[in-house]
Amino acid sequence: MRAEQLLWALLDAGAVEVHERRDRRGEWAPYEWRLTALGSELAEAPAEPVDIAGWLAVEDPPGHPVLTSIREWMSREPDPLAMVTRLAAAIGSTLRRGAVPQGRLLSIEISGRTKAVVVGEYERELEGVLGLPLDQVVRRHGRAVLAYGPFTIDIHGRRIDGSWSVPWIALTGDTLRDMILASVEARRLISFENLTAFEEQVRRGLPHLSIGVFSGGFPSSLELDFMRAICEMGIDEVWHWGDLDLGGLRIFRHLEETLPVPVKPWRMEPELLEGLPTLPLTSRDRSGLAAWLADDGAPLRELALALLERGVKAEQEGWFLARAAGSDKGPTTPSLPVTTGS
Repeated sequence: MRAEQLLWALLDAGAVEVHERRDRRGEWAPYEWRLTALGSELAEAPAEPVDIAGWLAVEDPPGHPVLTSIREWMSREPDPLAMVTRLAAAIGSTLRRGAVPQGRLLSIEISGRTKAVVVGEYERELEGVLGLPLDQVVRRHGRAVLAYGPFTIDIHGRRIDGSWSVPWIALTGDTLRDMILASVEARRLISFENLTAFEEQVRRGLPHLSIGVFSGGFPSSLELDFMRAICEMGIDEVWHWGDLDLGGLRIFRHLEETLPVPVKPWRMEPELLEGLPTLPLTSRDRSGLAAWLADDGAPLRELALALLERGVKAEQEGWFLARAAGSDKGPTTPSLPVTTGS
């Protein structure tokens, strides 16, 4: 059973309640799941509420802007059981000790496990609490832009080629901050929603004069900053290859709205649903697609309509399965020169 299915089953059983917020498209989407009274009775270790009064009673180092912002927010008496409150208290306590908050350590402090709490899922709320971008306060484990293609960077007196390492080179936040883009020979940037598809395509060859970037689903500020920098070096267009589902549509639209050059779909044609492995749409998929089609400004309307009419969705990795099977109905792509990844 998938985690999302399990959560919805718990919701139906009355063990959890879901809190929703508006996503980048302005639509309501679940973002926090909280145990109900029944769920707390069933759970072995229900969450302890934050002692807000006790936290505020501790004196902060003078002149610390982030702690000042957290204190002001805490003074408004937020929900002591909310994850944002627990994270804010943990981040503030870490800063009081003179240490740098780290994502995995915050998760251990709150839940006892390293992966139970993903700080990035609360980025928007926390930035309102902290008064600064999250990455300027919390160090998150293993964050980097994964890219490949004909570009070079200068960093600390060294020149690095973007095609030096197959299937990608990793550019951390520290690297992005200190690097200078020395050259970009490409005319096109290709955004890949999923890592497997990105790696496999690099090994098989990217289209000629193209740079590939793993967006990680919805791209974070790291990926967006890198893609904008590449675009400013003379890129003519961005191609996005995502899943043929509601998430892929939303990611495409986000890129279209945030990047400074035209964004076009790649391998996201509606007819590909005939050759790719598919899954049935959920009720939430159907309602989301219906809302998409009701929005006159939404892009890729033909794909959204095909998804809804066929009642299926497909992940981009299925492209390689269909190609390997040699199906006559398998997906096709324009004949393009490629730059091999080996």
